[in-house]
Amino acid sequence: MNLRKVIVSKSVRQPMGPGPRFVKEQQGEAVFHQFGSSYEELEHGVGIYTTAIIEWPDGRVESITPDNMQFVVPVVM
Repeated sequence: MNLRKVIVSKSVRQPMGPGPRFVKEQQGEAVFHQFGSSYEELEHGVGIYTTAIIEWPDGRVESITPDNMQFVVPVVM
């Protein structure tokens, strides 16, 4: 299996004022392993959402939301 590199970002809250409330801040480069799913218990049930499983250069594995990553090189079809 050929693992792909991704740039990982994090949504950071900005102080009140004009402009966007959250901005994306790059956290670094990691390796994408696969998509998964997670859930959050809500007041009226369970919310299920897609996650991306990534591995940092130091070996840590993390599950993030896919909107916080970008593939470095697109797939050639």
